[in-house]
Amino acid sequence: MPENSSPRTVREAYSFACLSCGHGWEQAYDIEHHVDPHGRPFVTYHANGREVPSPLTRATCPNCEGHRVRVMRAGLVAAAERARS
Repeated sequence: MPENSSPRTVREAYSFACLSCGHGWEQAYDIEHHVDPHGRPFVTYHANGREVPSPLTRATCPNCEGHRVRVMRAGLVAAAERARS
């Protein structure tokens, strides 16, 4: 991607489970693929209109603020909640 072009954006969602408190949640991200002035690719993650750290390297539980978080494919938390109902 040329340096001056717009970033390519993809949308991905993940399920999360906190291994400290047991809280589960899902979050969708807009992931922008960029190229720096030296031609090196990098990505930025956006959730709810804000730039956020990568959920794959620094997920934080919104319930207890812990970092012992398992990242899974989207839909697993919703499926578990349906099974409990």
